[in-house]
Amino acid sequence: MKNRETVLIESLGNRVGGIGRPEGSPAIFVRGALPGEQITIKNPRNRKSFIEAELDSIVKPSPDRVKPFCSYYGICGGCSLQHLSYQGQLHWKRLWVEKAMRGLPIPKIDLTVPSPATEGYRNKVTFGIWGNELTLNAFKGDPVPVDTCPLMNDSCKSAMQSFLKTGFPDGIKKLAVRGSVNSNSSLIELTGKHMGTVPANWPPVVIRKEGKWCSLKPGDMFEKMGELVFQIPYGGFFQVNTQAAEQIVSIVLNHVSKESKKILDLYGGVGTFGLPLLADGCDVTTVEMNTEASEGCRTAAKLNSIPTGKLHVINAKDSTFLKKALKKNKQFDTIITDPPRTGMGLNVTKQLLQLKPEQIIYVSCNPFSAARDIALIIENNYLIKQITPVDMFPHTDHVEAVFLLERGK
Repeated sequence: MKNRETVLIESLGNRVGGIGRPEGSPAIFVRGALPGEQITIKNPRNRKSFIEAELDSIVKPSPDRVKPFCSYYGICGGCSLQHLSYQGQLHWKRLWVEKAMRGLPIPKIDLTVPSPATEGYRNKVTFGIWGNELTLNAFKGDPVPVDTCPLMNDSCKSAMQSFLKTGFPDGIKKLAVRGSVNSNSSLIELTGKHMGTVPANWPPVVIRKEGKWCSLKPGDMFEKMGELVFQIPYGGFFQVNTQAAEQIVSIVLNHVSKESKKILDLYGGVGTFGLPLLADGCDVTTVEMNTEASEGCRTAAKLNSIPTGKLHVINAKDSTFLKKALKKNKQFDTIITDPPRTGMGLNVTKQLLQLKPEQIIYVSCNPFSAARDIALIIENNYLIKQITPVDMFPHTDHVEAVFLLERGK
């Protein structure tokens, strides 16, 4: 294939860009190209079953092409779809979920639930520090020097401005800035060695030392989701788009059957699913490998004055807990599972199925790994009743999806 060959882009691939399929040629992946566009390409590179190429020029643009709002777009690796209209993003994210589930018996997939905010939606952004410059990871090559990130929410921006007012502290390699949307608090998490004094104008600041988080400027960060307040564990996981996470929580809670009394919340984190169900009177077992997150769940129950008599917080790996639960003949009406991008995996899925819950609510940040797990679940007499994509990360290739499965009679 030659440089500057004209190609018609037919579809948009998850994490690969526009896809052209010229007659007699392998598929061509072109980052930055959009479906319906006639483009020319440069620097084609043959792979085993496809061709990667760079966008040279746009002969005929897509009506969905828009101007990116970030000056670092195309260099910074954080976003990949700012050049596509938001409605176009929602459309293709639904199609990616549909593609992931191809070959499985599924109902009609819901329209993608849009994020309430498409800019300034992140409650956490992590920067590298190189010399006296903030950096973000590039698509390729060295980190990109930046001044800010327009995806940060206002609390993050304010905290970072206060922190950097006196300049970059010596010895710091990484800076994570966190800011709440629904409560007035923020937090700076540092990696490296801080040797200087602590300015009075700093927001709460913590630093990682010898595997533990130590406070440089005392203070905690809190975030409100729905009616509940959560204390964010230092260095711990919390959904970065608070408002979209609230939508996912609402979808999950609406799926839980009124007959469900015993709930297993697998990969339960700080209890964003488990605690609302506990407040509704359910018996909730929440399992989380991260110690700080497990403790955060207990703390949130106290913060919100939720009786904890029916709360069982287990700090353990998924497979370890499930093995013990099976030995003790534990029973759960509904299992909520929210695994990492790799999914549960076949072994954990097999363990979960042996518990024979009436419902499984699978929350996924990678529909392709979810499809692998769900295929096994379907083989074991479960039906997919509803699939709802949710846009947690506007302008990126990522899509969340909530799958409701019910056991056949």
